[in-house]
Amino acid sequence: MKENFFYLVFFGIILAFSRIIPHPPNFTPILASAIMAPMLIKDRWFGIAIPIVAMFISDIIIGFYSYQFVIYSSIFAIALVSPMRKNYTRLGIMTVVASVWFFLTTNFAEWIIWDYYPKTFEGLITCYTLAIPFFKNTLISTCLFTGLLIFSIKYLEQLNKKTSYLISNLLARI
Repeated sequence: MKENFFYLVFFGIILAFSRIIPHPPNFTPILASAIMAPMLIKDRWFGIAIPIVAMFISDIIIGFYSYQFVIYSSIFAIALVSPMRKNYTRLGIMTVVASVWFFLTTNFAEWIIWDYYPKTFEGLITCYTLAIPFFKNTLISTCLFTGLLIFSIKYLEQLNKKTSYLISNLLARI
């Protein structure tokens, strides 16, 4: 747990903050963290928890919403199937698949829950069509933030080692 403390704080702060500050709709590192956290932390369940906890913390500030369970479940599913080893091809595929999955599940929930669209096949297609600009932001941000995390893995791992060493020394003195 001590060696993962750095990642918990690092991801937790960035993720919660990224949802609170003004940003284009759906342009956050949440999906990228769901893809990368299990691999970086080398613990699938702890990696899954990080984006979910960060979402919950920021939702306390932003506010809760009716299809929150669908969003959390989509993020959970993405983190559950994310690769646990550095395989750049698989990570690249995962960024696209995760964005598409999130788009399909959350907009289906939007169509089911709200009365904005008729409950017909045409209403569903309209819902998906009108959500394309949000999908574009999701896809771009997921690719961008996953890429940034991939390129910064060695730096993050070095920071994690230094942080773990400092925490161990502090705990030993207590």
